[in-house]
Amino acid sequence: MMADARHQTIKKKNLHIVLLHLDLGIGGAEQLMVNLALASLPHQSSTSTSTENAHADIDSDCLNGTVSIFTTHCNQSHCFDIVRKNPPGRLASSVHLVGNYLPVTIFGKGTALCSTVRMLYLSFIARRMYPNADVFVLDVLPSPIPYLGLKCKSVIYYCHFPDKLLTRDTINGEHLNTSKEKGGSIRNTFKNQYRKILNTVEEWSMSYADLICVNSNFTRKEVLRAFPSLDTKQDRDKIHVLNPAIDLSKFIPPDFSLKRLLVEKAADGNAQNLDAQMPIVSLNRFERKKNIEVLLHAYASILKDSQKEKKGMPPPLVVAGGYDPRNMENVQYLIELKELANKLGIESQTKFRPSVSDEERAILLQSAICVVYTPHREHFGIVPLEAMFAGSAVIAIKSGGPKETILDGITGVLVELKPRDSCVALTIAIADLIYDPQKAIEMGEQGHEHVKKKFGLVPFRKEWKRLVLDEGIPRGRHRLKERGASLRILRVFTYAIILAAWYLARYFLAGSSQKWMKGGYTFE
Repeated sequence: MMADARHQTIKKKNLHIVLLHLDLGIGGAEQLMVNLALASLPHQSSTSTSTENAHADIDSDCLNGTVSIFTTHCNQSHCFDIVRKNPPGRLASSVHLVGNYLPVTIFGKGTALCSTVRMLYLSFIARRMYPNADVFVLDVLPSPIPYLGLKCKSVIYYCHFPDKLLTRDTINGEHLNTSKEKGGSIRNTFKNQYRKILNTVEEWSMSYADLICVNSNFTRKEVLRAFPSLDTKQDRDKIHVLNPAIDLSKFIPPDFSLKRLLVEKAADGNAQNLDAQMPIVSLNRFERKKNIEVLLHAYASILKDSQKEKKGMPPPLVVAGGYDPRNMENVQYLIELKELANKLGIESQTKFRPSVSDEERAILLQSAICVVYTPHREHFGIVPLEAMFAGSAVIAIKSGGPKETILDGITGVLVELKPRDSCVALTIAIADLIYDPQKAIEMGEQGHEHVKKKFGLVPFRKEWKRLVLDEGIPRGRHRLKERGASLRILRVFTYAIILAAWYLARYFLAGSSQKWMKGGYTFE
C-alpha cells in the first residue's frame, strides 16, 4: 500500500526532466531527444492532433513536467524549427548552450575523447544548475553517468548504438576488410590501447544507469554482444526498447489523389511524365556509413537501361539531408558524391540538397515515387517511418532497424546487401516501382496506416511515461537507498577501525610506558 501511495505521488508531481545532447543539429538522434522533451511537457493543443488519435486523452499520456536541454552546439541554420530562436520554437527557451568553445577534435584526431570531455562538462554544469531535477536523460556517450548517479534522483541513458561499434574501421559494428593502417606498430598499439580505455569506460559507465533505453531489438542485441558484463539478469531487466517516433502533426497528409493523377498521365509504364513531381528521394546525413554511393550506382544503371530500351527518362534523383559545414566528413562526403555523380554521367538528373528545412523535407517525402534508404546495419532509421507516413514506398537495405519497421512487400521493399551485387538488387527494386507506380502508391497507403498505428507520438508518449514513472524513478530511488545503506555501513566500519586503532594504540603505548618505567625512565 505504501509503495502504491508513493507511485501515485510521483505521478502527481510536476517532474523536471534534464536532457543532455552534444550537438543539437538535424538527425535521428536529435529528433529523438526533441520528442523526449515534448513527451515530458504538457500537451500543446493542435488542430492536427486528430491525425494521431482523435479520441486519445493526450494529457494523461504526457508527464506534464518541465524540461531543460543542455547542448554544446546548436547552429541556428542547422537545427529543428522547434529549438530555433528566430522565430522562437516551443523548446527554444529550454535550450542551454554551454561549452561551445570546447574542441570537437584535436588536430583532426581524438573525436571520442573530446566528446567524452564535452559530455562530462555538460553534466557538471547541468547538475550544478539543477541539482534537484527529478530525471537526467543523456545519449551518445554514457561516461557522465557515474558522476550523475552520485546524487541525482534518476539517470536514464538512451543508447542509439554502442560507441564501441562506431569506429572508423567498422560500419555500425561490422568490421571493414581494409588493409592495416600505416604508421608503425607503436602508433597502432597506442590507438588500440586508447580505444580499449574508451570502450572500458563506456561499458563501466552504462552499468551505473538506472534505466537504459534502446531504439530497436537489433540495438539491444548489439549492446549485449558488445558489453558482456551487462548480459546479467539485473542489467538485462533495465534495458528497454523505446522505438523513436515521428510527430505526425508536423507532416503534410499524404496526397494520394495527386500521385494517382500523375500516374494516369504516364503512358503505359513510361515514367517520363512523372518528371520532377515524383522524384526518387534519398534523405540522410552526409556520412559515409549512409552508403549513398550505392544508390548513385543503381540510378546510373536505371538511366542507362532506360536509354537503351527507350523507356524515357526515369524520375530525377534527389539526395538531401543533414549537412554541418563544421563536420569534415560531411564536407568531404558531399564532394565525393558530386564527383561520383559526374563520373557516372548522372549529374544532370541528380540534385544534392544539403540542410533542407522541415518544410522541404516533408514535401520531398510526400511527393517521392519511392524513398531509398541505403545505410547498412542501421540502428533504427527514422527516415523510413517519415517516408511511410508521408505516403511513399520505402526501399531499404535488409539489415538492422528497418527490418523491424518496414513490412517487406507491403509497405516497401527490403534488399539483401551482397558484395558486388547490392547495386543490382537495388536497381531491380527501384525500377520495379518507378515503372509500376500504382504498386508504389499502394505500398505508400499501407505504410501510412502502419506508421499511424505503431510509431506516432501517442504510443511513444505512453511508453516514455511508463518507463520514467515505473522504471527510471523507482530504480533511482532504490539506488540512492542502497547507496545510503552502503554509506552507513561504511561509516560504521570506519568508526570500528578507528576505535580498534585507538585501543591498539593505547595498549602498545601502555606497554611501552611500563618498559620505560622498568628501565628507570619516567615520562615528565
